[in-house]
Amino acid sequence: MITFESEYKNFNQRFFRLNNLAFFIEFILLSSIILVFNLSIFFKIIIEIFLLIICGFIIIKRSKSNIDIVTFEENSIVLHGETFNKQWLKSLNIKETNIQIRINASRRGICGATFYLKVKNKKDNYILNSFETFSDEGIMQIFNAFKKFKDEKIIIDERLVILQIQEKKEKCQ
Repeated sequence: MITFESEYKNFNQRFFRLNNLAFFIEFILLSSIILVFNLSIFFKIIIEIFLLIICGFIIIKRSKSNIDIVTFEENSIVLHGETFNKQWLKSLNIKETNIQIRINASRRGICGATFYLKVKNKKDNYILNSFETFSDEGIMQIFNAFKKFKDEKIIIDERLVILQIQEKKEKCQ
């Protein structure tokens, strides 16, 4: 049994982050385009309120779930997570599960890039490191452990992302 733990972030820490604030400000600035249209003040206010509600739902949906502990057992991967502030546990059969290692690029180059894992099962999809709680090394170790337990080889695309993680470790430490 191998366990990987990340930094714990509760719902408030996930909700009140700079990414969500930037999204909210961009949404407000872009929604001000409504003011250009020749509508009555009442309709403009209703549309702006509707857009604010949509923005709030998007931010809450992005912030509600987090996975902070990943455990590999003989034939399963166990995810310990949290939705809002309620803890949950999900056990997935490794043979029925796929994993993808991904990069979320940044304008700052490789030093600003975020690496994450997509865990896909028949019914559910999970994203590990959506709030940058795992280290890049931890993401790479989880990915390698998954491939080892499933007896899969690492393909070229995955190898390229692993090389980017190693490049980030060398250049940005």
